Amino acid sequence: MEDMKTNKKQYKTGSLPGFIISIGIGLLIYLVLSGMTFQTNWLDYNTIVTNADSNIFYKFIWYIMNFTEAQFYAGVFASLGLILGGIVAWRLDVKNSELAGFNVCYGSNMFPWVLASQLLSLFIAIFILKYTSLFGSGEYTWLPTFITVVGAPPAIMLLYGPSIKALLTGSILGGIMGFPVAFWISNNIIPVLEVPGVVSNVFTMTITGLIVCCIAKALPWMEKVPAKPLNRPVKSEKETLEEMEKPLWTVRRVLADFSEAPFYGNEIAGLFVILGACLDWVLNANHGAYASGAIPAIILSQFVGSAVGVFLYFNKYVEKGWYGTYVPVVSVGPACVLMFGATIPVAITAGILGGIIGPALAEYFCDKLPEDYHPTIGNVTSMGVTTIVVSMIIKVLPWF
Repeated sequence: MEDMKTNKKQYKTGSLPGFIISIGIGLLIYLVLSGMTFQTNWLDYNTIVTNADSNIFYKFIWYIMNFTEAQFYAGVFASLGLILGGIVAWRLDVKNSELAGFNVCYGSNMFPWVLASQLLSLFIAIFILKYTSLFGSGEYTWLPTFITVVGAPPAIMLLYGPSIKALLTGSILGGIMGFPVAFWISNNIIPVLEVPGVVSNVFTMTITGLIVCCIAKALPWMEKVPAKPLNRPVKSEKETLEEMEKPLWTVRRVLADFSEAPFYGNEIAGLFVILGACLDWVLNANHGAYASGAIPAIILSQFVGSAVGVFLYFNKYVEKGWYGTYVPVVSVGPACVLMFGATIPVAITAGILGGIIGPALAEYFCDKLPEDYHPTIGNVTSMGVTTIVVSMIIKVLPWF
């Protein structure tokens, strides 16, 4: 990457047309969805919560919805879109298709194992440990069972490679630990701090990620296994830079950020999850996003946050090949929309501030991690800190 590092001063920012197009897509989705608000009986969120403690059908619906909790969609079709998009992206990647886009799971050829860890760990949390039984008390309208999908289990798979030992170890530890820690922080710390609830989730990922990685290092059977390499054609540095300069690359990178939280990192998966969230909204505005009616503004905040990060930190992509511009997509943007209102000013303000602060903080925290600790720990720590900072800034702004 010598030439790319030498030339990085040419790339202080990314493609301006790509940035404008990305913002425009987010705004267009906001306007279209805002004019299509339908309230029906199709999988109403409150109905799901009321029955998820004992009814196997609604428990399974909750299980599926958890795959897009990180994006704040928590929708059936959004989640199915994420999984299906990941599968499509992986198959195209394996076949070296020109349509494959960014390498799914960072080119590790680990997608089936990552997905398996998510399915298994979430199954443990919901169907074996039955954490959703707390819905039966009527006291709770949401439970953080989704932590395993975007937390330690998939991170362990990417760290240790394809093996049944890593799959079972990461899934069991993550499935057991994630919910209790998040539940305790949510009930005891967040009300005192008066910050968005996502802070408890991302700090839980930090804590459990550190603990699970530490345990994995100490277990004698946890050995790193190399994944089967894919025979990919290698582009020259010149070809890579020419591609990155184009507006289309920026738009693709923004879409990929929508699937970064579950470690897919591919624009096909990102596009599928967005389309799924839109379908959930059209079928019933009271289904996704906890029946908040905030899906349009959440999506707008996510496009703004990612686009700002990709545009401002383009030189980091040139230098490193990847950068944490997805941080505001799954934290500060949607969280502030839910906290301060589903309006364009809130979505844009939270997106801009999150896009500026989040990626840089993620890099700082990742650089402080010791060896054998997955970088996601630094990224989720940044999500928590960025959300606290931005929410406090918006609180003191007189026009909100």
